[in-house]
Amino acid sequence: MLLSGVLSLLLAGLMAGMPMLAVAQPQDQTGGNAEQVGPVNQEQALERVRANFPGTVISINEVRQNGHLRYRVRLDNEGNIYTVFVDQATGELSRE
Repeated sequence: MLLSGVLSLLLAGLMAGMPMLAVAQPQDQTGGNAEQVGPVNQEQALERVRANFPGTVISINEVRQNGHLRYRVRLDNEGNIYTVFVDQATGELSRE
């Protein structure tokens, strides 16, 4: 019942030319996008890191951890050095 009411409101809004509401993407505990994007290459990994974390990229290396190939990206944010990992298979971000 509730679902049909919501669908009716959405359809009425579309017919009236009202813009659709944007749905926020889920975020993980690191502030990165929790959505898995599929396989990523080194350039795509850097784009994801730069879009989600502050600082200047110092280096990027391919590493194997727990059977997963990941890019290890080292960043310098005003003298604070930290590491972000990007899973090659999923594009998932994690910070250490």
